[in-house]
Amino acid sequence: MLKKAMSVLLAALLLVGCQTAPTTKPTTKNETTSSAQNVQALPVPSKVEGSFKAEDSNINKTNLVKYLGRGDIAFIDLRDYSDYTKKHLKNFEVIPFFGLIYNAKAGEAGFPQLYKGTHAEPVNVYKESDQILQAMIPKDRTVFLMCQGGARVEMLMKILKAKGYDMSKIYNVGGMANYTGEAFTPWVTDLEEAVVEAKYRFEGLTPVK
Repeated sequence: MLKKAMSVLLAALLLVGCQTAPTTKPTTKNETTSSAQNVQALPVPSKVEGSFKAEDSNINKTNLVKYLGRGDIAFIDLRDYSDYTKKHLKNFEVIPFFGLIYNAKAGEAGFPQLYKGTHAEPVNVYKESDQILQAMIPKDRTVFLMCQGGARVEMLMKILKAKGYDMSKIYNVGGMANYTGEAFTPWVTDLEEAVVEAKYRFEGLTPVK
């Protein structure tokens, strides 16, 4: 039941991000080798050791465009699905932080999130909470996280640290509000007129007593 629930959930969440990625022409073997050799090296996530704040991030509006479209990075947008639908960066998949991952009231009626407690000391709501988190946010890849202003990313990074993630691979790239200008025009999907009401739930999970 868990596998089925997760498959349906992730398919729904990842669909928009995947289908809006910019198209690229097929590459030859030589082009692929050259591209691999010229991959832009990543800086450390933060200018300030231990800081998860967007303002301290080494990936931001001045250089994010250099890394967009890379297959070795997981791009995740933590905003609510309705906000994501209106405007988002292509390649970014939506995983709503407040809708699915954390709420102080999680476990109560109408609050299906995976964790309650605090961000630094999250409490599992389900026995499967950590398994689902790792399905959403891979432990074995570099991850670029964004939201509207960067605060939700900071909250999630505290949870990820508590759950044993390698924080040298997790980046707070700030908020969608910062990504304007010609450099990002090819990467922005803008549907301001779209109106979407999203409701979230998990089925078949085992509550922690």
